[in-house]
Amino acid sequence: MSDISAHSKADREENPLERQRELMELLSQETRHSIIQVLLGHPEALASAGEINHFIPSKSKKTVEEQLGVLVEAGILEIYEYPPNKEKRGLPWKFYGFTEYSVGILVDFNYLEGVPMARAVHQKTRTPEKIERHETAPRPPLPESVRTAFRLDEKAE
Repeated sequence: MSDISAHSKADREENPLERQRELMELLSQETRHSIIQVLLGHPEALASAGEINHFIPSKSKKTVEEQLGVLVEAGILEIYEYPPNKEKRGLPWKFYGFTEYSVGILVDFNYLEGVPMARAVHQKTRTPEKIERHETAPRPPLPESVRTAFRLDEKAE
């Protein structure tokens, strides 16, 4: 576990430079950065662990899972559950997505500028049937501010 979780949110808010350094450390670690890129490119900005693992083939599932946990603990990601999918075989019911808190961070660090490119890459990446099922699975809604930041309510051309 990194030092990031050892400091309280209040401590980070009192020292903006320390907060910025910690956020840079958090977001720049290779696997965490890749997870963020996958979510930036996802058409719903909300992906199952299976989808995330598919788009990060160079890392083990365990490594990705550990780093998802770090991002959740740091408030960058949240686990959004969709219980109706529990009853449906082959569909995920837990999804990872950005939080209202993390949208501000993504704006501050200009991550949202890369969304169109990340989505284009995502769209052009071949996916097996299982991952296509995951991508089209019903999922819970994101908070309105997250939907707005990712322009999820706007129809693609």
